[in-house]
Amino acid sequence: METRITNYIKSHLAGDYQIWFIVFLLNIFGLLIQFSAKGKLNMSGPFDPITNMLKSMAILGLSFFLMSWFSRQNYIKMTQFSHVALIFSWILIGIALKFGESKGGASRWIELGPISFMPSDMAKLCLTASLAKDFSTRQADQSSYNWVMFFWLLFKIGMTCFLIMLSNFSTSILIFGTSIVLMFFGRVPIMQIIYIVSAVFMLAVGVVFFEVGQRAKTVKSRIANFNSRINEKESKQLNKKGDDYQLYRSWYAIATGALTPKGPGKSQQRYFLSQAESDFIYAIILEEYGIIIGLFIPLLFLWFMYRGASVIRFSVKPLGGLLSAGLTFSIVLQAFINMLVSVGAGPVTGQPMPMISSGGTSLIFTAISIGLILSVSRDREMIAKDLKPVI
Repeated sequence: METRITNYIKSHLAGDYQIWFIVFLLNIFGLLIQFSAKGKLNMSGPFDPITNMLKSMAILGLSFFLMSWFSRQNYIKMTQFSHVALIFSWILIGIALKFGESKGGASRWIELGPISFMPSDMAKLCLTASLAKDFSTRQADQSSYNWVMFFWLLFKIGMTCFLIMLSNFSTSILIFGTSIVLMFFGRVPIMQIIYIVSAVFMLAVGVVFFEVGQRAKTVKSRIANFNSRINEKESKQLNKKGDDYQLYRSWYAIATGALTPKGPGKSQQRYFLSQAESDFIYAIILEEYGIIIGLFIPLLFLWFMYRGASVIRFSVKPLGGLLSAGLTFSIVLQAFINMLVSVGAGPVTGQPMPMISSGGTSLIFTAISIGLILSVSRDREMIAKDLKPVI
């Protein structure tokens, strides 16, 4: 019986077991905190608590299935069509902007029956894979980074960021940050990186200044509010119905629960925070579980980043190292952005915490990303067996 279980685990949970352990802890805790954070939603009807819980468990089960499947695949083959997939994601973003469902003043979703699909999550994964594929073929020849390559990178990164920032500015910043990291790992000449950063920065400033897209006014307002908080130009009123109302509620949740936790399922601010289950879930964690668990969460993500970095060392192909670096950085950066927003250390964004926050599309594409990282981690086993991955 024990041998059968061991063989089953080995055959389905491929790759770094420490990453699997971290992901398991984060997802299980995320399921528990989501059920609590959705308290306001669960009061809509007698069947809502069960319905929401079953839906979250179904999405979690699907994410683990996808993670397991991708972990057993050859990452080289999986990224073979990343360029085409990226272009397809651009088309889907355009469809969402024109015909998608509007939530929170932005059209980011495409309705597929009972499921809402956010193409920007797909674009984030596809751009990372596409850039990793580009850079891996040029590692040995620095002269290949000519002006043709420069304009190709500028077009690919700029187009992705521009399309996404029209409805989701914070996601475009996250994608751009990941692209910069990949350009450094990919040994792109520093001047080309500076030119690309400058061009995309000017594009973003233009979008916000001329209020292009659906979220430009909101971005301007949030930046102004963040600047006001830094300079203490306005009082922090808990009941003030302004742009920072949600943030003040988040602070109140942290202040009343960080040192004296209220306990699982006993959050009060979940009834006032409109995005308690996603954007401000870290505040609910601190309110219910206290500062100890609140510190344990970022430590888990740092452990995840360390294991992702370890994968880079043992990758037998440049593509594996670049892919793992980009995907790991993207997941960890998004998690810390969510936590920093909850404590008021940055402008309010709409970034969920990977594996913790509610969100079907985000969880699915995070699972695929982790599956690819796990696939790259299998190179270590191949080195031990003196084998090479099959191309």
